[in-house]
Amino acid sequence: MKFKDYIILVMTSILLGWLLTSFYKPTQTVLQDTTPKVDTPIVVNVKDKTALFIGDSHTANHSNGWQIQLSQAVGFKMINASVGGKTTYWMINQGLYRINDKIDYCFVYGGANDMYSSISPQAAVENIKGIARMCNGRGVKCVVLTGFDPVKCTRTNNPNYARKYALFQQLLLTQDMEGATVVDTRVVDRVDCWDGLCHMAPSGHKKIAEKVIKDLALQRI
Repeated sequence: MKFKDYIILVMTSILLGWLLTSFYKPTQTVLQDTTPKVDTPIVVNVKDKTALFIGDSHTANHSNGWQIQLSQAVGFKMINASVGGKTTYWMINQGLYRINDKIDYCFVYGGANDMYSSISPQAAVENIKGIARMCNGRGVKCVVLTGFDPVKCTRTNNPNYARKYALFQQLLLTQDMEGATVVDTRVVDRVDCWDGLCHMAPSGHKKIAEKVIKDLALQRI
């Protein structure tokens, strides 16, 4: 091979190598992240928000009631309009007088006295819906509690009480409650009750407060 031909062959090889390396792009292997994704719940800061509580004796414990434990845990400014022995008919009237633009949250825990009387479960639910509509008109977030499990927790001489109360709770959980959030608070055990109507010991009130905080994703202070 002549020297000239050798030079041409070398230069051609170099050029060909340069062209190959210029246009070749190696395939990159992308490793997929297989770590399970966990949704982080959005925690709601309600510190210094005003909360109105409308209820009966189950919300009228003024020393360690669930409403006090809840308010202390998350920083609510509490207004408690609850009175023992009252029905949802009284509560809807309280809503008329108490719900205003300065209220941020309205918690409704009623129905126990209704179910012990001749008031039907549906009528009690309609009264609570009325409170929810008042809240909607004022931009207030309405939260309705179902109460304890009446079959498990109560011991009364009224043969219809537990059945009516359970039906009332089922209606709360399945019907359109006019935008209100319904919290299923059937977390209380019989040992948390002080009497046959399940007026709760501090342990029962604590369970109710904790369930509300969890379901509403409220931030603790």
